[in-house]
Amino acid sequence: MRSEILGILRKRIINAHYKPGESLSELRLAKELQVSRTPVREALIRLSAEDSFVTMVPNVGARVSEINLKDFQHIIEVRLMIERGIAQLAASNATEQDIADLEALMADMERMTDDNFMELLECDTKFHQIMVRATKNPLLDRYSSNVRDQFTRIQNLMQIRPDRMQADMPKVIAALRAKDAEALEKLLIWHVEHFVAKVKDLFHIGMQA
Repeated sequence: MRSEILGILRKRIINAHYKPGESLSELRLAKELQVSRTPVREALIRLSAEDSFVTMVPNVGARVSEINLKDFQHIIEVRLMIERGIAQLAASNATEQDIADLEALMADMERMTDDNFMELLECDTKFHQIMVRATKNPLLDRYSSNVRDQFTRIQNLMQIRPDRMQADMPKVIAALRAKDAEALEKLLIWHVEHFVAKVKDLFHIGMQA
C-alpha cells in the first residue's frame, strides 16, 4: 500500500496533475486515494527527501516543489553526464533485442498523429528506458530515473513535444549497430540540448547546457 501511494503521488506530480507550489493536504489526498493519512504522510516525506518533488514547509505542510533555474541547471549537468555514460555502455552492450525494441518503437511513432502530446511523451520515456536497458547495468536505471522524471515533469508543465526523437531514431539505431559510441553520444547529448533550448526560448533566459 505504501509503495502504491508513493507511486501514484509521484506520477501525478510528474504528469503535472499537481502543479508547482500547490498545497498537498494530507487529508485531501487521503480522501482522494481512499486511504488513511499515515501512508500519505510517509509518501510525502519520501518525495521530499529522496526525489525533491515535494517541499515540506514548517507550520504549513507539504507543497509541490517549484522549479527554479539553479535547480534546472544542476539537473542538466547531471543529465548530460548520465547520457554520456549511457552512450558508452549501450554502444558496447546493446543486443539485437534492444535494437528491435527501438525499431518497434519507431514504427509505433510513425503511426501516431503529431498532435498527440501524451503519446509522444510516453514514447520518449520508452526510448530512454530501452537505452538504459541496453547498457546492461542494472543500477543505472535506479540512479538515472529521478533525473529523467524531472525532465518529464518540465515537459508536461510546458507542453514541450519531444519532436527530435523520431528524426534521430534511425541514427541512434545505426550507431548501436555499428557500436559507434562517439556518434551515439552526440545524438543523445543533442537530444538533451534541444530540449534545453526550448526551455530557454520559453523563458527568454541564458543558460549553459
